[in-house]
Amino acid sequence: MQELLKELMSILSKELAALEKMVAAAEKQNAALRKNSTDSLNEAARELESLARQIEELKAARTRVQENMERACGLPPGVPLVDLFAAMPPVSGREEALNVVTDLREKARKLAELVRLNNLLAQNALRFCERLLKVIAPVPAAKTYLPDGAMNKSNIGLSLIDKSV
Repeated sequence: MQELLKELMSILSKELAALEKMVAAAEKQNAALRKNSTDSLNEAARELESLARQIEELKAARTRVQENMERACGLPPGVPLVDLFAAMPPVSGREEALNVVTDLREKARKLAELVRLNNLLAQNALRFCERLLKVIAPVPAAKTYLPDGAMNKSNIGLSLIDKSV
């Protein structure tokens, strides 16, 4: 049991480090969205994607070790880590593992909040760009040409910009 706990702690520590990096990358993404910096935004997105893949790999390894620990404790599969640690016999490192799980939850909560905020900023930026494009070059509401090939003059709308100047 002690070896499984050490392996699980190693994986959880790596997950915590990756989540901390993801929070930093999400903060970079937030700053890029606020500054409207495409290069910084793309860099932050690539970093987040890479870290997300790393987290998925660590999650698969954690699930494997966690299932072994659940069997050793006689618990059903899929028990939350807090319940698993509570059901474990008293071994050294158990309290430390609980602290790491608490830190993981806090980092995940912070990351989720940053992602939500970044999504709102991105939606606002897209809405602004869409309105700006409609002002500069309004799109006709329907097809430009009729089936006989003639131009449909009723679809040509007025532009908000005076192009005659």
